[in-house]
Amino acid sequence: MHGARRGRSAVDSSSELLFSTPIALFPLPNCVLLPRAVLPLHIFEPRYREMVADCLRGSPHIAMALLEPGYEEKYYTKVAAIAPVVCVGQIVRHEELADGRYNILLQGVIRARVSSEDRTRSYRRGLLTPLPPSGNGDPTLETSMRRELLEALGSPGLASLSRQCNWLEMVKSAELPLSDVVDYLAQALVCDVPCARKFLEEADVVKRFTMLLAAVKEISDRALAGASARIRHWPRATPQN
Repeated sequence: MHGARRGRSAVDSSSELLFSTPIALFPLPNCVLLPRAVLPLHIFEPRYREMVADCLRGSPHIAMALLEPGYEEKYYTKVAAIAPVVCVGQIVRHEELADGRYNILLQGVIRARVSSEDRTRSYRRGLLTPLPPSGNGDPTLETSMRRELLEALGSPGLASLSRQCNWLEMVKSAELPLSDVVDYLAQALVCDVPCARKFLEEADVVKRFTMLLAAVKEISDRALAGASARIRHWPRATPQN
């Protein structure tokens, strides 16, 4: 794969995004991207191949949008209803295949609200209003939240996975804003689309942290319960003659 741009950081800060011009919208039914997280995408529809080509020639930003229920009959149109809050991502890697399809890696940058749409091209574009993180200005509270998250990720049900994925080091890193840590972990751990949508639509980091902590504890409890069930039902050794 190729990098999106030379001489630029992988992910631009929100101040560098050109929200004064329309940004490509990529509506999908079961896909939520959160800031900081990376989403691999295979682009095969002609309209979205055109979208990626345009983005690679100009601004490499695509806003992932979630299609609302009942989209099926209008999927191939430009009027299927989408959720109002999207995640603007930046193409950080791309591979163009011989037949014109693309494999791309899209890294989330910032939440945004769709103010209006431009449907003059084969794909949808939107004028967006950025939704920067809010709700956390207390260093003491942040330290406490990071400590709680470390304890939850280090619990018996998740400790091994947390170590393999370097999640504990991520939570400890002072260089990573808590908002980014919460979003990255939510992308990795929250598979239910309606729940992921709640994370996307919530700019307040404290509220997102509360949702994440509950999800982490639930996943850990399920992992422990599953391990316990496997042990209880493990076949006994067959007697040998």
